[in-house]
Amino acid sequence: MTRTTMIAAGLLLCAGALPVAHADCGPAPQPAFAIPDGAHASKDEMSAARDNLSDYSAQVAAYASCLDAEEAGSGRNAGIDARRLQSEALDRGSAALLRLASIMSCFSRQVAAFQVTGGGSDAGPAECSRPQAQRTADGFHSAGDQPR
Repeated sequence: MTRTTMIAAGLLLCAGALPVAHADCGPAPQPAFAIPDGAHASKDEMSAARDNLSDYSAQVAAYASCLDAEEAGSGRNAGIDARRLQSEALDRGSAALLRLASIMSCFSRQVAAFQVTGGGSDAGPAECSRPQAQRTADGFHSAGDQPR
């Protein structure tokens, strides 16, 4: 290791930025992309959406792993606080996984629409990809998310 790398690692360890006893998972990852309307999307747009979805899925998996580690760490402490922390971790993980499932469902429907229509040259975001559509009661369907 170079001297600079060793100093930086030491500073991070002393500052508590490296996980030692308790993981700080931070906020859940949010999708930074929209699923294109499959009936009007190009093949390149659909491929880019697939790649973005794959990256987002990996981020959610890493977040869930972090929450598991956080929960395991809080399990060593007895009492109400440990149960509260475990419950909060479960809630945060569940919300992130439901959001991912909703986006994956939206993508699947748009792939089906793309296959039926052959796509197009320029698509806006699919209705089911809009943030309000991802917060529907069951998290999977909303009005207007069917192929056009």
